[in-house]
Amino acid sequence: MARFCCLALAMLLLAAACGPSKPAAPPKQYQLEGQVIRLDPQVRTAVIKHGKIGDWMEAMTMEFPVHDPDEFKKLQPGMKITATVYVTDDSYWIGNLKPVQ
Repeated sequence: MARFCCLALAMLLLAAACGPSKPAAPPKQYQLEGQVIRLDPQVRTAVIKHGKIGDWMEAMTMEFPVHDPDEFKKLQPGMKITATVYVTDDSYWIGNLKPVQ
């Protein structure tokens, strides 16, 4: 009987672990203002020197993935831009890119 109870408990725990997971939260969004320093078209990343990004990050120079290939094509080194930084629990990227005149 004890073996049956242990087996039943193990199966119950396994079923609970494999059950439907919580849907992912939508990404947080922050405004970025900065200057494109360099681009890596092979992995679609842009190194951007930027000001403080909300309560997420201090001013610095760092690499940002750009998911949308059409938006990546808009970028050129030296260009000043505004963009939206999208942040999830395990990743970040930029989009909604606009040149600053």
